[in-house]
Amino acid sequence: MSPRRLSDCCQTGTMVIQHIAFGQDWHHAQRTGTYDRSTRGASIEEVGFLHASDGPEQVSAVLERFYADVREPLVLLTLDEPALAAAGLSVVREPGDPADPDSERFPHVYGGPLPVAAVSRVEPVVRSEGGLAPDAVGGSDDAAVAADVDALHLSRAITLAGANAATDGGPFGALVVTADGRTFEGANRVTATNDPTAHAEVTAIRAACSGMDTFDLTGAVMYASCEPCPMCLGAALWARVDRVVYAADRRDAAAAGFDDAAFYDYLESPDRDGLMPLVHRAIPEASAPFEAWRANADRTEY
Repeated sequence: MSPRRLSDCCQTGTMVIQHIAFGQDWHHAQRTGTYDRSTRGASIEEVGFLHASDGPEQVSAVLERFYADVREPLVLLTLDEPALAAAGLSVVREPGDPADPDSERFPHVYGGPLPVAAVSRVEPVVRSEGGLAPDAVGGSDDAAVAADVDALHLSRAITLAGANAATDGGPFGALVVTADGRTFEGANRVTATNDPTAHAEVTAIRAACSGMDTFDLTGAVMYASCEPCPMCLGAALWARVDRVVYAADRRDAAAAGFDDAAFYDYLESPDRDGLMPLVHRAIPEASAPFEAWRANADRTEY
């Protein structure tokens, strides 16, 4: 029995094309712009196509058969068929068992790697201690899903921090996930670049703003391997980041020899002179730059 294209299968109803991906593979795809994996980490080049599923029942079956022993974070990608077609990719419904033409059919995507833009939705695969949770593939427990998303991104931030610490950078990593799901990463490059402002959170914000061509990251979430210092929190506030999620805290950083806690004390204490005096001296021309700003009709508000 020859495979049928989706256009030949209209009587079966609208297909939901979904693919299970390792979280790390999806993060890599967001950096490169294309996703090139098929099933359980095998490449599309190796397999010849991307293996997908049509709805929750098939997703659950694939999870049980191929991913039951996997402990790494998994995400469920929902693909946009018009976007796939626009990229020159074709979707074919084929038997799940090549040796049995009458076996259950699964959608397979042919034509090469997928552009990240062809993924319309990304959801974590929620798992309980005993395996997959009942709502693992499209359930309604929003709190559990949000927590799993946070854990996935924090895990990536910690991986970035560890890799950076093993080279010429500090033990800090961060990523900014924009409102449309794009991910931008940063690592601490203070000593590598002799730039005391090059904290992981700041480099992630710079990457996001550059990649998005904007200074306004409204709707974005920042994930950091450690509690951001006051400078980084200030940068996140100026960038209009919606939420900041971190793993280790300032006490963990202090135990490793980093003095972030002292900077928090500086901001919270009325007696700052012991660390760095903050001196206010009003002079007549102090407001001139603000007057020039208000007089500039072409200014860009931020």
